[in-house]
Amino acid sequence: MSGYRKPKQHLHREFVYLNHDTILNSLSAIEAGEVDEIIQKANEAREGGLDGAISVGPAKASGGRKRSSTIQEELVRTRTWFSAFDAWHRYLDDANAIGTFDTWDTEVRDELQIGDTIRFQANIAIAPLHKLFHTYIAFASNLNKPNSVFQVKGSELQDTKKITAMMTEWMGGKDRTIHLAVYFRPGRVTEPKILGRLEDRYIVGSREAIEGDFTVIGQVEQILEKDEVISTIRVIRDVPPTPKEIQVATEAMLHMISPAKELGVEIEASDISVPAPAILLRPVAIFQ
Repeated sequence: MSGYRKPKQHLHREFVYLNHDTILNSLSAIEAGEVDEIIQKANEAREGGLDGAISVGPAKASGGRKRSSTIQEELVRTRTWFSAFDAWHRYLDDANAIGTFDTWDTEVRDELQIGDTIRFQANIAIAPLHKLFHTYIAFASNLNKPNSVFQVKGSELQDTKKITAMMTEWMGGKDRTIHLAVYFRPGRVTEPKILGRLEDRYIVGSREAIEGDFTVIGQVEQILEKDEVISTIRVIRDVPPTPKEIQVATEAMLHMISPAKELGVEIEASDISVPAPAILLRPVAIFQ
């Protein structure tokens, strides 16, 4: 006997991703009263306990009234988001509206339907092409900083800036929101691939915490069949990807496979354009 006493239930959740807009919209549609109650409690916190807590102590002393107000609003927003998630998750769970599975394989994949909300345990890994982009962008951002080991000048520096701008564009949308492509691997099973796109604005904390073992809740967005593929980057905006765009982007990205190895990132062709029988999952919440 080790002497360890396991918790009977896990009440604490450490979120790394929470699409609070989707949750609030969904909850408003299925149970508007819950949203009203959550917002009311958040407002009460703003007018009562949180005001008192923030008006004294280090926050006020170090930042004054403006900083206190900013911290207060952030706490209220966070409380609203997490309370909404609890209500939304409980409502769907009680209604048996969340699909689950014990093992991940092609048979389970074939039973999924577009629009299904599913929950599963998975190891999460940043898609190799996006890991390469973020690694390169981080490298470029440190060029020629004081005490930096990287020193690049002249035309090489200009080329680096151009490549960085292109990589940022490929990962972004019309509003320049950065998307981070990730693989969800239930039981560390890698096939069929489950691809998801995380929006920066919904990442809780930093990208460094994204990889690891988590509980994932999301909605099935696309189930690839036959010759269908999903491109992990976009070159053209405002329209769905065309076969030609995917072809051109894939051919261009193939040239990055060899240079990526120098940065310690292994990329395969199937990481650039992910083929069937993969699925695309729209993540809602990722937590431990």
